[in-house]
Amino acid sequence: MEPLKPIRSADDHQRALAEIGALITAAPGTAEADRLEVLAILVASYEGKTAGIDPPDALAVIEFAMQAQGRSQTELADALGSRSRASEILARRRALSGTMADKLARAWAIPLDLLSRPYQLAGGGLKRWAKRAGVATAALALLIGGGAGALVVTYGQDLPDVGTLATYRPQTVLRRDANGRLLERRDFVALDMIPGHVVKAFLAAEDRRFFDHGGTSLPAIVRAAAQNIASLGQDPAGGSTITQQVAKNLLLADQPRSLGRKVREAILAGRIEAALSKERILEIYLNQIYFGGAAYGVAAAADAYFGKPLGALTMAEAASLAALPKAPNLYRIDLADNAGRARARRDWVLGRMASDGMITETAALLARNEPLRQP
Repeated sequence: MEPLKPIRSADDHQRALAEIGALITAAPGTAEADRLEVLAILVASYEGKTAGIDPPDALAVIEFAMQAQGRSQTELADALGSRSRASEILARRRALSGTMADKLARAWAIPLDLLSRPYQLAGGGLKRWAKRAGVATAALALLIGGGAGALVVTYGQDLPDVGTLATYRPQTVLRRDANGRLLERRDFVALDMIPGHVVKAFLAAEDRRFFDHGGTSLPAIVRAAAQNIASLGQDPAGGSTITQQVAKNLLLADQPRSLGRKVREAILAGRIEAALSKERILEIYLNQIYFGGAAYGVAAAADAYFGKPLGALTMAEAASLAALPKAPNLYRIDLADNAGRARARRDWVLGRMASDGMITETAALLARNEPLRQP
């Protein structure tokens, strides 16, 4: 497939629409699905600039919420008070009344104004962008209104220079407080010195398609966006790739969590991918990620939790370390209260490694039978 580029002409637009039509049935989580969603964003951006495309209608919002929140048609019927209403609305045979919109807004925590936009009924001719780009474009439109072009204009200005990462190499650090308590330990290890099974564990746990995407994983971002829209002001959900985590931890660390920062992460991630190799990005990530306690970087974590160099880690120990960045305080294996959670998360990582073909099912089973820490 050809690399994706911004749509700049009517011919580009027609080619993108044709490809969207060919990819519309792509299975979620595949490279084709990612490409479909990128195309949807590019089309929405182009049409928003050239054709004055309206924001998503109420039904697009409902479909988006159902997919992203994992809700069924039965749950929609419960919220609306009638199975027939839910069926007719999803088929665009019935308009969403003000009363129904109010009920759904309260039940699913969706802002009422998003459910108040009228939509054309079946036979009225859906807008082409809504028909072809579907839920993914609706999700982005909910977040950024004017499309991807406005997104970059709004959030892409005055961002840190990713060129500083080209020569980034954290120094070996041992930092203590006035009482001698260790506050930070960091040891740099080149990527080619990190064992393959350790690298695979982190890819499985954090970003299984790292070598395939261009810095962002749109399905993950859209899912996170859905949670954020529904949470109404709570902490933003995740959805970051390894590249985005590098952007967040090294370039945006001083910015509070928000949807705006999530967007900046995505923009910076694209710039990082353009400036650095995948191997360099992965090396930076593994050397700067926080593992709980005083451990920063995978080498410091291996010593802190297992008293070993990286080369001596077992498969199970590598999976335990890969489990930590998600929530270090929940999965630290040196805290007795965490034992059940830490084991479950470790075993989940091993399962992902097996399902992704990184290790065999037998190897995963043997690793699951290991204790969290050797006596």
